[in-house]
Amino acid sequence: MKKTIYILFLGLIILASACEKKDPFVDRVVSPLLFLVIDDNGVASSGLTTEPTVSSKISKDVTFSVKLVELDKTNILDNTKGIDSLAVKSLPISLSIRGGAKIGDLTTNEKGMARLTKSWVDLGIAAPKAGTTVLLSWSGTYKDVKFTKYTRVQGAN
Repeated sequence: MKKTIYILFLGLIILASACEKKDPFVDRVVSPLLFLVIDDNGVASSGLTTEPTVSSKISKDVTFSVKLVELDKTNILDNTKGIDSLAVKSLPISLSIRGGAKIGDLTTNEKGMARLTKSWVDLGIAAPKAGTTVLLSWSGTYKDVKFTKYTRVQGAN
């Protein structure tokens, strides 16, 4: 009898721990895109950072460049092909200062890239110094999935 109760109790523990619990605070959805931020030198972020920071010289206007690609994982198990990245064309994106003013709207080109140039004053920084940081928010919708990507632009000499 003790063994039966022990086995039932163990079974209940296993069933209870196997249930997936939903996070009550954040509803997470897998990103539909890989979002790469490109600096003044044409170097793209890795796409793996939560909040990529891009440097821009304080002596000139800030240029925002992004590249959006969709990852086609059809051949993920074929080591001769692997994952393919497909440019996301003609996708409208809205760029804002985080928590506030809209900076502008962009649309990706045939290579999945979009570019916008604004002055530091347009970003709310009257006298930028090296290290000045502006928090940005990029938003759009792709394949009926809304997305927002956070980035930073930091002033450099």
